[in-house]
Amino acid sequence: MALLGSCKKEESSSSIQRTRWMLVQVEDFPVTLSSYSPTFSSYIQFNTDSKTEGLAPCNSFGGTYVLGTGTQLRITQQASTRTTCAAQNIEDRYLNALPRTTRYEISGRELRLFDAATPTPILVFSAAD
Repeated sequence: MALLGSCKKEESSSSIQRTRWMLVQVEDFPVTLSSYSPTFSSYIQFNTDSKTEGLAPCNSFGGTYVLGTGTQLRITQQASTRTTCAAQNIEDRYLNALPRTTRYEISGRELRLFDAATPTPILVFSAAD
């Protein structure tokens, strides 16, 4: 029975790890490609070596993360390049939300990140095609 529980956790972590997650909402603000750049979309990817990589509206970023029990998630030590752009407000909200994350939910092709203070997601992503 313990082996079955172990397999279930692996399936959960592999689904978050083996997907490029495209940003679609920051707190209560929907994000579309035309919101900030015609050339790229913001995303995050959770690599199997516990490192993150991604693009925010203005900059690339990367760092580390820890998957805990169940759906617990901590995103830590994020660093980014320092270019400014017209979507700086969205970028700041996105990058500031990452280290506040305490848990995640995956439903179909959607990833929702939550902090400890609010019942609504602080970030919402859609799986890349």
